[in-house]
Amino acid sequence: MCTCALRDKLSHEREKGVALNRDSDRTVLVVHGDEHTLARARRLLEAEGIASEEQVRGHDAPEDPVRYEELFKTSRDGILFTDLNGRIEDANPAFLEMVGYPLGEVCDRFEQQMTPEKWRLLESRIVTPALLAQGESGEYEKEFIRKGGSRVPTQVRSWLLRNNRGEPFRKLTLVRDTSARKSMEEQLRQAQKMEALGTLAGGIAHDFNNVLAAILGYIELARFDVDESNPARKSIDQIYKASQRARNLVGHILSFSRQTVHEKKPVFMQQIIGESLELLRASLPSTIEIKQSMTSKVYPIDADSTQIHQILMNLCTNAAHAMAEGGTLSILLDVVTLNEVDVHEFIELEPGAYMKLSVGDTGCGMNLDVKKRIFDPYFTTKGKGQGTGMGLSVVHGILKVHGGAVRVESEEGEGSVFHLYFPVSEGRAGEEPAVVVGLARGRERILFVDDEPDLTEMVGSMLERLGYTVTAVTDSREALDLFSASPEAFDLVVTDLTMPKMTGVALARKVKDLRPEVPVIICTGYSDSVSAGEVSDAGIDFLLMKPLEIRELSASIRNALAGRGTDEEMSLH
Repeated sequence: MCTCALRDKLSHEREKGVALNRDSDRTVLVVHGDEHTLARARRLLEAEGIASEEQVRGHDAPEDPVRYEELFKTSRDGILFTDLNGRIEDANPAFLEMVGYPLGEVCDRFEQQMTPEKWRLLESRIVTPALLAQGESGEYEKEFIRKGGSRVPTQVRSWLLRNNRGEPFRKLTLVRDTSARKSMEEQLRQAQKMEALGTLAGGIAHDFNNVLAAILGYIELARFDVDESNPARKSIDQIYKASQRARNLVGHILSFSRQTVHEKKPVFMQQIIGESLELLRASLPSTIEIKQSMTSKVYPIDADSTQIHQILMNLCTNAAHAMAEGGTLSILLDVVTLNEVDVHEFIELEPGAYMKLSVGDTGCGMNLDVKKRIFDPYFTTKGKGQGTGMGLSVVHGILKVHGGAVRVESEEGEGSVFHLYFPVSEGRAGEEPAVVVGLARGRERILFVDDEPDLTEMVGSMLERLGYTVTAVTDSREALDLFSASPEAFDLVVTDLTMPKMTGVALARKVKDLRPEVPVIICTGYSDSVSAGEVSDAGIDFLLMKPLEIRELSASIRNALAGRGTDEEMSLH
């Protein structure tokens, strides 16, 4: 009879002073109590046809079997006993919890039945021969199949147990659950991937923004050449809007990959939601209906608009994934006042006024276990390659930075709703700058430098239309030679940051050495490639992000020249 079966027979006797232990090749029944208890143990063994011998120990005798039993039961590592064929004879609570089986279902099951195929091959071809030859296997990794079919990664080591004649008769295996370690390793790999993505994004942004800059620049020039009554003007305007969306999307990618400190200022959520929904309608499948309801009360919040946009995109994208067969995406915005009783639900919040943003879906919903983990980094219910598990953890992090909180309502099959609370700001939201019909013009002499020929030609044409005299070159050393030959011939230098031979910062320093009062504007597609200290030390007046817009560039030129007292003209055309 196997040890497990005997344990089942004796399970109801344990409280009466009977405990089962192991000693070499014997099954040891330790009895604590009087003669009546000992007689009951004898009857149990006789009923099973098990021969027994008795040994009486005094109170001073060592109780090694009892101590062993406690170690067996309380060990945090799994302990597994099998015969030489792999039939499981006993397992401790740690192992049972690991694989999800009760003791009765594990007994008489073969260890091979709980081992995936690739690990069975490893053990049969390598581990078992080594175990038989050396008496122990050494440490190795394998997986066990849990009761529900999932797998648990482990680190195991086995020993042969021998009888008094030195013959192997049983195998002892220690099993350590490595799930937590594997999770940490995966998180480290994900973090390294994200870091690599940030580095890659910088290079891509530089090249892609140069392409976008040329597209936007020529479109802006075309808009001034084509009258609004021309049928082609509508198409040109649509291309311009699409290019602006592409510019914003590149900015979002850079914002996420840089993990930089964001500037918060009073903003209106209604405007951010409206802009986000425009992007979402173009990206979500037509089977998903979008419903929105926003309060007419306009209160600002202190926030970085890019990060609020990111929250909406993450939540709405998750909602869409939960509605694979279609459904309704609801976005609600309201003003609520939380009192001292209300904030008990949110340890992060203080009583006061909040903008409450609710994002809901009619999708598959979540069970309690999933709800507990949705904000954990890298936790995802999506299939492999369909998500990183970072979306909701990013949402939670942004909310924390903004002094807000989130509450989730969800039931399986009933959809989900995320309620987000943002404290109302005491400041005033800045208004969007009014659209100026026309551009700031001037008559100054500008040296423009960029290693992209198309961009150099476009910006040169743009600035010449605004009345400037432009010298445009694609080589930074050539630009320095031109300036060195005649420093007084130029009133302003506009240069790209990343160029071969000499960077924009290095060029700016040399220009300032030759003529300290000349203003310099640096253009870049990736702000992390230059620090604020470098910009200040080089005496750079403005740092502009690519792709450049004609209004932004013309305004920066006028501001730079005005700061140097060379603002000869400020007219609109």
